[in-house]
Amino acid sequence: MRLSALVALVLTSFGLAWGQGREVDPQRWGTATINPYGETFEMEYVSPSLHKWYAPRHLPETYMGPWYAESTNYARDDYARYLSRLLEGEEAYDTFGNPLGRGWLVYSWMQEQPGPRGSVVDKNLGGLSSLRLQGDQRPAYRDFFSRLVIASDERGTGAYRLMIGDEIFTRFTPLTFYKPRFNGVRLDYAAERYSSTLLLSRPSNPDEEAQTNSTTLMAGHAQMQVGVQSTLGVTYVNAHNVLTQVEFDEGNPLHGILTVRQNQPLDKLWVRVRDDSPGRGTVGAALAGFDIVLVDTSGRELRGRDIGFLPTVEGGVVQGGRLFARDESSILLEYDLGSLDLDDIQSDDLRRVAVELSVANDYRIDMASDLQTDGQTRNAEIVFLPVARSAGNVQDNSNTRVLRLDYGLPTASELIGVDWNVVDWGGLSLQGEWVLNRRFFRYPNPAINQHYERADLAVASYLDAQYRRGPWTLFAELFSMEDDYSTSYWISNQSGRISYKNPIPQMYEFVDDDDDLNGLTEWQRPFFVNWGSDAAQRAGTIRSDRREIAWPGLDENGDFLNDHNENGNLLPDYEEPFLRYRSDRPEFLFGLDMNHNGTIDRFENDILPDYPYKKDHSGYNAFVQVEVIPGLKAVGGRQNMRLLSGDGYTRSHYYLVTWVRSLGRGGRLRLAAHGARVKDDIPDDLRQWVQPLDAPGRMVDVRDVLPGLNAWKNDLYADVEQRIGPGVRIFHRLKWHWSQQLETAEEARQREGRKTSFFLGVINKAEWSIPIGLGVLEPRWKSEYRRERPFSTRASFSESIEQWVILMWTQPLMAESVGVSYFPKYGRQLFSTELQVGIETGRLWLLQGMRAGAERDATSWTGVVQLRNQTAYQGYQIVTRTGGQLQRRNIKGAGSQDASTVFMTVTAGLNR
Repeated sequence: MRLSALVALVLTSFGLAWGQGREVDPQRWGTATINPYGETFEMEYVSPSLHKWYAPRHLPETYMGPWYAESTNYARDDYARYLSRLLEGEEAYDTFGNPLGRGWLVYSWMQEQPGPRGSVVDKNLGGLSSLRLQGDQRPAYRDFFSRLVIASDERGTGAYRLMIGDEIFTRFTPLTFYKPRFNGVRLDYAAERYSSTLLLSRPSNPDEEAQTNSTTLMAGHAQMQVGVQSTLGVTYVNAHNVLTQVEFDEGNPLHGILTVRQNQPLDKLWVRVRDDSPGRGTVGAALAGFDIVLVDTSGRELRGRDIGFLPTVEGGVVQGGRLFARDESSILLEYDLGSLDLDDIQSDDLRRVAVELSVANDYRIDMASDLQTDGQTRNAEIVFLPVARSAGNVQDNSNTRVLRLDYGLPTASELIGVDWNVVDWGGLSLQGEWVLNRRFFRYPNPAINQHYERADLAVASYLDAQYRRGPWTLFAELFSMEDDYSTSYWISNQSGRISYKNPIPQMYEFVDDDDDLNGLTEWQRPFFVNWGSDAAQRAGTIRSDRREIAWPGLDENGDFLNDHNENGNLLPDYEEPFLRYRSDRPEFLFGLDMNHNGTIDRFENDILPDYPYKKDHSGYNAFVQVEVIPGLKAVGGRQNMRLLSGDGYTRSHYYLVTWVRSLGRGGRLRLAAHGARVKDDIPDDLRQWVQPLDAPGRMVDVRDVLPGLNAWKNDLYADVEQRIGPGVRIFHRLKWHWSQQLETAEEARQREGRKTSFFLGVINKAEWSIPIGLGVLEPRWKSEYRRERPFSTRASFSESIEQWVILMWTQPLMAESVGVSYFPKYGRQLFSTELQVGIETGRLWLLQGMRAGAERDATSWTGVVQLRNQTAYQGYQIVTRTGGQLQRRNIKGAGSQDASTVFMTVTAGLNR
């Protein structure tokens, strides 16, 4: 009986086991298949069993196994390898717990207050899922999306777009915000008559680092269409300090807060008074009296003279009971706040400190403290920052006043602006803007929460107006840019330290300097984005370690290469054999010089923000223009501007006549004449690109020697391009500049100038393309004459003639393979393989004096032979060049110089 029962039980068990082994429904008793979302729980699985079952969760197992386990066998069943769920990313949820699906963390910016390291930007790590997905730990933000993520939506006439990127071209208005490569978050919205933009960024390390002290940017621009062709806009830009250890609502967050390193008791306070216009005037700055005002945390006000707290005074000359600082000398007041101890009042009990100064004439006042340094931890250098300047260059004490200057450390800077634009309203067009700049400062004291705050104000504005009626055009521009108007703000590092002096200024610029419009700033700033950086570089944002080169006006074809050095070697194209025919020296080109510094405006480069007008300038420019006949225009105008705080003015009456006429066979004639009576003593220094012979090009500082201090100047320019027959082209260019100083020759020599200066340049070129069979013979000739007497006596007078004769022969090989059809006498056939031979001979005659790069008469010849092939390879156009070059240059009295080159190059591109 027991034996039969045991056999029945065993048979039943085998049957159950067979049934369980074939079961695939996880909701029923037996072996369940893997659940890709993890194990589920049902009440049917509850069993008061002590037996524990151990198996990997991703393998088939039972929730309620009986008293046995099933082995694995892959004789007939395929084996599946382990697969990580992280290939699809990690599960993400929003703030409400709603699932966002599986994916990768691309970008995250969180700011939590109060708490340390509360400002966190994460776009370089990309989250754990991105790291696990990429074996070499490449972040998703950089490698998946190339540092740009865009989301958008629209409905009806409204649409918005959210962009997160490192290189977003962003422009509000000329006076408020312009960054070719904005790093941050941008949200744009547009409706039928309205549009707006919101910007957010953390300029103090905009990547991955968690910070307690940081700098935050918030900016917005809204524009409304008020007419068919009229718009009105408002702009707000703000950059401020953030300290995540305090509550968000402690004071006005847009006014900023003192960082940890800023909020320390002051030990020293310095006040410096100096001449605002050194070298101009005979009086300088006058200081008649001074005192310090101390306000403690209880509101009690103490004066330094009343309590015997006096400064140490250095410098200055005593005259009539006053101290004077003239030219490069200065008056320095030093207050030792660390030694203050009166009625239990010390430096850390002060809420406000101000200095009262009785000043007159042409003064400039700077302040500094032991907390205002270059940011070095050891042997820190004290940095003075300007706080007040006199208007103009007063010499007669007429501006005597008492100034009360509160000391504080910077916490925020903001711009509030209005702009308008009217296009052709009954012939009238208007554009302009008005901007208020407010800079906030607070006096440091770690013992209190509400710090004393002051705000400095500055205004910038301009208005351009143009009216057209028939052939007449009236144009006027009015502008005023106060000297202390600023679109820069200091960047705090992670520890809260601000470096007020650094080889790379630690500042964030609202308006960048990009004179050559190539998207790269000409100045160095921290966390500069290297344009074109690829995945091999770290994270995409790096510190700039060099000053960007720039050549405004010399990249007319927009290829980001200097038009006069397209091959990027150590020779300008106008000095290089064969290439010189197509390239003329920049000094032979025409343009206007409206700031009268001797450099054509469109070629100027500086290290200043790209404002439409310079700071500390106020004035107007107006002209009337008439179109006499089609192509012939005459202009007469007046320019008048002055420095608001500095000492200087510009006055000019000018005329301009231009004529453009088309000639037969595609030819063209252009004429321009310009003249001006100028009085200009405002220096406009530049930083220009210079390409020396056989040396790398570099940026050099060019000082304005004031060639238009009191002068007449005239310019005449003409160029003619003609086609006088099949394959025959000629070109002529003439430029003449003449300047006459209205001061005496001795006065001109005292400032290293000449009373009369001029430049005369003439270029003549001719070329002929002669088809001979399948080959082409191309003779060319170029002549360059120049006679120059620069204004500066440091440059010598010179007169020279240079001429070159060029002969080129192009012979196709493998003629059955051609790129385009050939029409005799109407075009040039393009063959895949060509043999090119060329010879150039030239001669230089120095008729008088000498000039840079040409000290003696010289002759030269150059011969080149090259085999050129162009073919398609793996989707690219491959061009190979193989050949050699021989060159000889004979310099009179110095022998000859020989050079030879053998070359082989391969170039791959997408276009022929």
